[in-house]
Amino acid sequence: MLSKIFKHRDSIRTYIKIARKSLSITEQYDASVKISKIAYNCKFIYNSRNIALFLPFEGEINTYPLILKLWLNKKNVFVPVIFSFKNKKMLFVRLTSNSILYYNKYNILEPIFNIQDIISIYNLDTIIVPLVAFDKKGVRLGMGGGFYDVFLKNWYKKNFFPVGLSYNFQLVSNIPKQHWDVSLPLVLTPNKIWVF
Repeated sequence: MLSKIFKHRDSIRTYIKIARKSLSITEQYDASVKISKIAYNCKFIYNSRNIALFLPFEGEINTYPLILKLWLNKKNVFVPVIFSFKNKKMLFVRLTSNSILYYNKYNILEPIFNIQDIISIYNLDTIIVPLVAFDKKGVRLGMGGGFYDVFLKNWYKKNFFPVGLSYNFQLVSNIPKQHWDVSLPLVLTPNKIWVF
């Protein structure tokens, strides 16, 4: 049974990743502009001072319009940096308009940072997370690395609120949940706010 579950999860990942990559530049842009407006007006984001989010990778929702909106409204923006691949640990570091970005060894954009740019997870108000798919119960399926599952574990004890960002088509009927999966309380799409 376990292999069937993983096969199904991998099938979902493959299908959605292909669908994301097949979007035209115009479709990606339109979705990112819509979702940036929805996200900024979401009370959990609007009322936050320190907001962590991701830089887009492999066709994920483009977060740059939201980042600009957050900066214009004097919000502090933080992005993940892989600290330990083996232990699936991420740090969140401040991103400013002066940040210098580079591609890490996994081809993911990260900022060059100093120690003072790191924020404690206990000082984050909201974390906006990427996902490959989600279902109507809020189960989140990521890329398969487990970084966000580790980070989000027991999120309610860490004083931040997690929010997923997704294209409309990333909603699937059912994701077989594993013990390490962390469900999200909220997912934003260009057309709907999903509350779980």
